[in-house]
Amino acid sequence: MKTEIYYVMDTMCGWCYGSSDVITMIQEKYKDIYDFNLLPGGMWTGDNVKKMSTGLRDYVKGHNVEVEKLTGKSFGEGYNKNVLEENSIVLDSFPGAKAVVIIQKLKKEVAFSYLKRIQEAFFVFGKDMNNVEIYSKIAESFSISREEFEKEFYSEDIRQETFKCFDMANIMGAEVFPTVISQEGTKVTIMAQGYNSYDDLDRIFSSSNFAKKSIVK
Repeated sequence: MKTEIYYVMDTMCGWCYGSSDVITMIQEKYKDIYDFNLLPGGMWTGDNVKKMSTGLRDYVKGHNVEVEKLTGKSFGEGYNKNVLEENSIVLDSFPGAKAVVIIQKLKKEVAFSYLKRIQEAFFVFGKDMNNVEIYSKIAESFSISREEFEKEFYSEDIRQETFKCFDMANIMGAEVFPTVISQEGTKVTIMAQGYNSYDDLDRIFSSSNFAKKSIVK
């Protein structure tokens, strides 16, 4: 049985967007050794849903400067205009979290690529991520019908499963986004927290005992 890898993230987390190329390449390289899973953490949900304000805008802009400098990922003009400069925008992580849960249920092998696409919809083009059509249209590009996706999106089962993901991320000890966690049996290990370069994360994965054993085989 493969060791489980959980990539704990949030679709509205700038650092997760900055890490998107890195984690996608890592997943592609090690997918035959580890069982990779996306685990939404629920950054802005429930009472913590945000509405853009001057204070939040300044806070986010400050972080985005650091994200761009460290990761090389750029935030698009659509995002700057439609999200950062739009005081009526509601920032709710729950729809994106549900979309991640759905894609893993319907077509897990494309989950990391799907995540990148919804991150780009938000952080590059500034789409309203409260709109289910954003998620279902991207799902269609991965050969998942809009009808099937939207049926899942509005289901109570997916709603409850998403809350379970938030609880699981918390129980596993994810305190920042993104966090990479491995689970082998009952042993849970935090492998990396925050942004890590490809070389750094690759070093962590290639040096793990399980990876070494699998590569030798």
